[in-house]
Amino acid sequence: MIEETYMNEYRFLLDRLKRNRENVPLELLTTKYQKSYNQLKEKLRSMTKEILQDIVLSNLQIERIQAKGKYMEIITAIRESGILEKVSHAVFHQQDADLVLEYAGQLREIVHRIVEGREENAS
Repeated sequence: MIEETYMNEYRFLLDRLKRNRENVPLELLTTKYQKSYNQLKEKLRSMTKEILQDIVLSNLQIERIQAKGKYMEIITAIRESGILEKVSHAVFHQQDADLVLEYAGQLREIVHRIVEGREENAS
């Protein structure tokens, strides 16, 4: 599971993004401060991905023989759910870590339901 210090850093960076957007004109963020602004966004993108993977994949077990089919089903379900767009909005427009965690939980439910459902159908 995600360590508290990691989440604290994530919340700090989200807050920094929020403060930057509230206090610095977007034109300056994308010109004068472009390098540091892009680094901040990339760090948040990377950390968000790690958080989602950690939450969604923890305790997930897929039999090797079924992995490819389940993978495709999971990818399709995630895409169709629209949750990744909501995550992106929560990070880059709302700067809301709790919402990111809520969406991660929703993704986890989708993925685990598919895996468990497949296993039930196979038996």
